[in-house]
Amino acid sequence: MTDFQCHVYTAAEPGIFANSYLLETGDGVVLIDANLLVADAEALAARLAALRKPLLAAFVTHPHPDHFNGLPYVVPENVPVYATAAVAKEIEQSAVAKREQWQPVYGDQWPDRYRVPEHLIATGDGVDIGGLRLTVHDIGPAESHADSYIVVQGGGRRAAFIGDLAFGSMHAYLSDGHSGHWLAALDRIAHDLAGTPLWPGHGPSGSISMLEAQRQYLLMYRETIKRLACGAPALTDASKQELTRTMAQFSPDARLEWLVGLGADAVAAELAAEDRASTRRAQQ
Repeated sequence: MTDFQCHVYTAAEPGIFANSYLLETGDGVVLIDANLLVADAEALAARLAALRKPLLAAFVTHPHPDHFNGLPYVVPENVPVYATAAVAKEIEQSAVAKREQWQPVYGDQWPDRYRVPEHLIATGDGVDIGGLRLTVHDIGPAESHADSYIVVQGGGRRAAFIGDLAFGSMHAYLSDGHSGHWLAALDRIAHDLAGTPLWPGHGPSGSISMLEAQRQYLLMYRETIKRLACGAPALTDASKQELTRTMAQFSPDARLEWLVGLGADAVAAELAAEDRASTRRAQQ
């Protein structure tokens, strides 16, 4: 296995500070995630071209548009794109709806086409590309409807590209309503990733402590919604404002406060469903 250099392209605020990674070896480059907006995808393609090495493959960690939208602008059609079957299926099923939802906001910066990963890889399986070993781990629903992380080994080094399983320096996206599964996933992967540098989908790289910080954030978010919702499947506007204030105090350096209120109703509905299920179990 050969050594690699990791080049990071980070979008500005309109692109939600999304990270794309270019892993450079002597043989070529491997891309992990492809950013959200056309301008960022084009800038990422320029960054790739400046390396003067061929793109050998691309990987997508999960099916949110800020991680797959840029694929058609960066990855030639003859270059393979890898993902778990669950990630690919969700991209195929959601890409058009996401465009209809967000293109009115972003205009021509939202891509008019998308690409579904066609090389499906089972959890725990690895592929050898450009002297690197890349192993994909399927997590299931967590931050998104289908999450995964990728462990890269080369030149005696090991690094994990964790998508949005932990956010660095920004508030979390919780609108898919899987916060309970997300907490369980963080507990499961902590042992595997201990001692491994973590490269997140947003924010700077870090250590295993990122997972614990994300866990604490999710616990605070859920407890605050439980208090404000009182069992209701949605929050009032006033309650969302209080939630945002609470989480801003909890994470004072985190960016994108608008994400806090965005996910409130999804998590309130999730917690209400958990309460109903607990009541049914108690009555049996």
